[in-house]
Amino acid sequence: MPHTEVAPQEAGKVRVYTLSLSDDEARAMRDDETAQAAALGIERIDAAFTEVFRVADLDQLGLAGYLRDGNGVNPDQIEKDRSKLAALDGWVMIVYSRAFAGQSLQLAPIPALTHIGTYTEGGPDTPVQAMEAEAAQPYTGIPRVSPAEPAKGGGGKTMVIVAVVALILLVIWWLLA
Repeated sequence: MPHTEVAPQEAGKVRVYTLSLSDDEARAMRDDETAQAAALGIERIDAAFTEVFRVADLDQLGLAGYLRDGNGVNPDQIEKDRSKLAALDGWVMIVYSRAFAGQSLQLAPIPALTHIGTYTEGGPDTPVQAMEAEAAQPYTGIPRVSPAEPAKGGGGKTMVIVAVVALILLVIWWLLA
């Protein structure tokens, strides 16, 4: 089986695999992240971002509907694989990008896993608007004013006078003691 590369910091991908396992083996994998990682040929996976379930559990929604409505996968991508997704029976494993914790990996699934497809989650459709207000322009606001420099000189004379007075007081105290 060919290796699948997971890019570093990958985000927004949904991988779908069909499982050629018995019901007991698939149920055991559903609750065991070590078994899920081993099935993908990697050391570790975050099972909070994987799903293992029977396609029949989706009832009339179907796997294509689940990917589209439940995961926000682009409908155009699903349409390409609609017949393949509709023909699936038994158990599937869905792996989201976040399951790989941002690591760069080479997936080498066991023969019991068949890769059906990798789909992209759709992002929000928000148009970019140009900001035309003056406040949105760079370098607006009050210009910075540098603080005034302190006066130089004069401080040295004061220190000398204080030192002389302290010395005189010290000598007087020594003579009186």
